[in-house]
Amino acid sequence: MSPDPSSTLDDLLDRLVAEYSDRVHAGRGEQTADLLARVDQAHRPALERCFRMIRAGLAATSGAPQPIGPGTELDGYRIVREIGRGGMAVVYEAEQADLERRVALKVLRPGLAFEPKHVDRFKREALAVARLQHPHIVQIFGVGECLGHHYIAMELVHGKTLSDAFAGLPATEEAWTASDLARATGIMDLALGSMTYEQALAKLLAPVVRAVGLAHELGMVHRDIKPSNILIHADGRAVIADFGLAKNDGDPALSLTGEPLGTPYYMSPEQAAVIQDPVDHRSDVYSFGVTLYEGLVGQRPFEGDSFYEVLESIRRGFPPSPRAVERQVTRHFDAVVRKAMARRPEDRYTGAIELSTELDAIASGRLTRAGAESGGFSNRVMGLFQNSGICHHGTLQREYKSAATFLGLPLIHVHHGPRMPGEPVRVAKGWFAVGEVAVGGIACAPVAFGGLAFGGVAMGVFVWAGIALGGVTFGGVSVGLMAIGGLAIGLAALGGQAIGVLAHGGNPIGRHTFESGDEFFQAVWNALTQWF
Repeated sequence: MSPDPSSTLDDLLDRLVAEYSDRVHAGRGEQTADLLARVDQAHRPALERCFRMIRAGLAATSGAPQPIGPGTELDGYRIVREIGRGGMAVVYEAEQADLERRVALKVLRPGLAFEPKHVDRFKREALAVARLQHPHIVQIFGVGECLGHHYIAMELVHGKTLSDAFAGLPATEEAWTASDLARATGIMDLALGSMTYEQALAKLLAPVVRAVGLAHELGMVHRDIKPSNILIHADGRAVIADFGLAKNDGDPALSLTGEPLGTPYYMSPEQAAVIQDPVDHRSDVYSFGVTLYEGLVGQRPFEGDSFYEVLESIRRGFPPSPRAVERQVTRHFDAVVRKAMARRPEDRYTGAIELSTELDAIASGRLTRAGAESGGFSNRVMGLFQNSGICHHGTLQREYKSAATFLGLPLIHVHHGPRMPGEPVRVAKGWFAVGEVAVGGIACAPVAFGGLAFGGVAMGVFVWAGIALGGVTFGGVSVGLMAIGGLAIGLAALGGQAIGVLAHGGNPIGRHTFESGDEFFQAVWNALTQWF
């Protein structure tokens, strides 16, 4: 995989700003030429603006912040080591002496601390997260200023990020399993029972999505949902971190370098376009969709050789669906991701709470609403069963047979949800049958046989399918007494390529061919009245 262009640029700019801040503190603020030479010409004006802001901030203050590092103490927090850095802050592991616990100490970069708006935004993060108090959101312990440094003390999460876990999944042509995800995350409970990989992924992330949904209800938008901001806690919880971009005032935010805030691969189209309208909570829904996409197929939907190429791809591109990339992805999860990643915000889930409900459904083997809406006729029928209570929402009921029967067959026989590992193909037989293979009076399935048959391949009296065989047939390839389709073969055939006694279409072949559809249907009617 190619390096993340945004991370490469951000890291370089971070280093240059930090290095220049150190020079300013040491009285060498006039030395900028060598630093500017280390970035492309396109980024030099923005970097120069950063340098001017640092100099102006220092001139307006009584003194520069004191250098800090391992051993420095800020209001009772003794710094142990640096554990990460980003565009706004450096994060240290620190020991809180009075409570004898380790914390993560997030310290605003000295150069940014000279500008009041950055201090305000930094404090806003602490206020936003402190209001939430949720087990799946990194908790805030304190906020303050010491030695000229602004800091936030927060929960220290020892463990991997979801990005680490995705990278740790095995490189194999075989479909991933729940055990693979359990080993990659270190959460062995994900491998318990007979869950599929998709169920385990949904179970892991549903609480995090719900936690962000609660933040949405308080008027906050995270704006930087991505796998590296989802941490795996030692007790098995996934928690969301870094509300540093969270905003509740609706204003579009840009970094000092003029880049849109957020990691580009996971941005929504409206974030990538830097539109003037406020970016709302549905942008987070989109970013969760990208995260789920990556978790399902092992790659991100949009790539590029530069930050701007990625943004342009997001603005204008249409990625393949997860199922088009990896056929093992179920139609239900594919539909959820596509709905979450809809280009228009109004076409997505109304919020993260609704998305979390869909993930709960996947985790428990139930049909999703997105799957029912877009997964074909049989899925819509299954959705009606679930809504009517025939299939209970609270249990993993993957088969339903009605007690009532006729001629030895149940009136209704339905299979739904993903097949368990090692389970044979499930066949539904009943007067109304829905499943992987269905046989009945009315049959809906990828392979269906019945009086009325609907599916990928179907055979019956009245048939609608990709490949349809029967009396009256509709399909991509249609063979029957009356056949309508892309390729239609029958006594009466209507299609792009029609072959029959009576034929009408793009290139009809038969005893009687018709250029007019009206003439074709009149001939069919005349034949029917003569035969019957």
